[in-house]
Amino acid sequence: MMAANGWYIYNGLEAVPPGVTRVRIDESLTVIPALAFEGNCNIEELECHDLVKTVERSAFYNCPSLRLVIMPGVEVVEDCAFGDCKALTVVECDKLERIGGGAFSWCKSLTSINLPSAKIVEYIAFCDCHALTNIKFGDKLESIIRGGIP
Repeated sequence: MMAANGWYIYNGLEAVPPGVTRVRIDESLTVIPALAFEGNCNIEELECHDLVKTVERSAFYNCPSLRLVIMPGVEVVEDCAFGDCKALTVVECDKLERIGGGAFSWCKSLTSINLPSAKIVEYIAFCDCHALTNIKFGDKLESIIRGGIP
């Protein structure tokens, strides 16, 4: 469903129409399903409401135009959820606690990320993020599994 302000409202029931560049997650969803947007070449911006708690595996894998992700309530980003999102530069995720394996791998434009609530960073979470020079963790960090940070 297309909102009046140019955002597409994703409800999990249908694929995003071709050409959509801005996606908001419908308030009925608390999980972004696995593979939901995989390979979508058009999406540039994603905005979640604060009741979305999980981004499942490979949900946005290989979305080459995705550059902005705002997910204020997300606590878990599963394996490869944002892997190979080459244009991704801004990720806002204040409540993110667990970052799955390869969750942000191959995000070549990501330079900085603030993870104040992170507890667990799994294997190769930020693999091949060569531009990533600044990661801030809070005092809740429990473990970074070997290879989790470049």
